[in-house]
Amino acid sequence: MNLRESVFSALLHAENYISGAELAADHQVSRTAVWKVIEHFRAEGCEIESAPNRGYKLVSHPDLFCESYLKQAVQDCRTDWQFHYFKELDSTNRFAKTLATRNAPSGTVVIADQQTAGRGRTGKSFYSPAGNLYFSIIEKLPLPVSDMMSVTACTAAAVFLALEQFGITTQIKWVNDLFLNQKKICGILSEGSFNAELLSMDYLVIGIGINLHHDPDCPEELQSIITDLETETGKRIHKYDLLTAILKQLEILLDGISSHSYLDIYTKNSCTLGHRVRTDDGTEGTAIGFTEDAGLIIELADGTKQILRTGSAVVID
Repeated sequence: MNLRESVFSALLHAENYISGAELAADHQVSRTAVWKVIEHFRAEGCEIESAPNRGYKLVSHPDLFCESYLKQAVQDCRTDWQFHYFKELDSTNRFAKTLATRNAPSGTVVIADQQTAGRGRTGKSFYSPAGNLYFSIIEKLPLPVSDMMSVTACTAAAVFLALEQFGITTQIKWVNDLFLNQKKICGILSEGSFNAELLSMDYLVIGIGINLHHDPDCPEELQSIITDLETETGKRIHKYDLLTAILKQLEILLDGISSHSYLDIYTKNSCTLGHRVRTDDGTEGTAIGFTEDAGLIIELADGTKQILRTGSAVVID
């Protein structure tokens, strides 16, 4: 752990003031070196009080990455979460897939403040400006390829439950989006590599993007489609508190994925069921339920039923 992260961790965990002399001694540096680090934090938006003979106290801070803070937050998890952080990446999913091919363990998490080439389902771009939460998780689960959609739906349920911990109730749009006040605030993309001989997954990469704050430069064509948590709720959630909440919920739900325990949450909070939808091939019908693996059951006008497992279903009324 470098000096910057170590001092930030000490400030985060201090219950009151912590002296510059104590910080300097703990890290075997001069008090001037500590002061310079503190000034860098202030320049990045941290509010840090200083008082003679008392030291420094962290009053508020932006979403600065601190691995030791994350590690402490998930120390009660069964998974040994490993974090890789970047100010900017083209795609956290792409980087996570590269790590997975190099035998990165299950529980590896790739985080970026900004994505320059974020991707959604069916090859669509995923707008990813700085300031929001973008991360991808490597999972190595003994799952058949047919359960791929279950992982996406399970992840959506985990994000739903995590947001509820912050007093925010969303709705889940089949199969991979979360909506708030009828606008998208979260997208999920699951990708993987499978063993053709065993028909099972070698690894999965689960990408999650959540809009936390208002973006004044949001493209006009997206303004009626997407929104953010702060605009809709007035709450400013620290991204890494939300990240750890999601990881904890996902660990629990993935443990029970073979029994489809996530499906009750997913179904009760769906904003797709009960509505008429149109599929990519132009088929129209009413969304009436989900299969165990999260396939969307659509009832057509003639009463026949169709199960949708790929593509999209656009709500038309």
